[in-house]
Amino acid sequence: MRWLRLLASLIAAPLIYGVLCVPLLAWWIGLFPMHVNGLGGTSYVPLVLSIEFLQAIILLLCGVAVGLISGEGRWRTICLVGATADMLMIGISVQTQFWESMPAWHHWIFFALIATCLPLGGWISHRLKPGRAEAPEGA
Repeated sequence: MRWLRLLASLIAAPLIYGVLCVPLLAWWIGLFPMHVNGLGGTSYVPLVLSIEFLQAIILLLCGVAVGLISGEGRWRTICLVGATADMLMIGISVQTQFWESMPAWHHWIFFALIATCLPLGGWISHRLKPGRAEAPEGA
C-alpha cells in the first residue's frame, strides 16, 4: 500500500498542476495580448508576478493533495520529497524549453516555488486531517 501511495504522489502533483495551471495560465496570459511576446511569454513585470502568484496557489494545492494521499509518518515525508523532486525535474525540462520567453528571474522563482509550496501544502494537509486538533491547555 505504501508503494502505491508513493506512485500516486508522484503522479498526482504533475497531473493536478497540468490540469489546473496550464489552462488557467493560458487563459490569464490571453487576457493581456498587448504584453505577450512572440514566444508566448511576457516580460511585463506585473503579469509575471501574477503568474508566479497563480503558480504558488496551484503548487500549494498539489502539496495538499500529495499530503492527503501519502499517509502518515516517515512515509509522508518520503512521498512529499519524491513529489517535489518529480515536479522539479519536470519543471526544469519545461522551463528550459521556454527560457527565452520569460525573464530569467521568473524561472528561478518558479523553481523556488516548487521547492517551498509543495512541502508547505503537505504540511497544510497534515493540519487539515481530522483528529489533528491540539489538545487544550491543561487537558
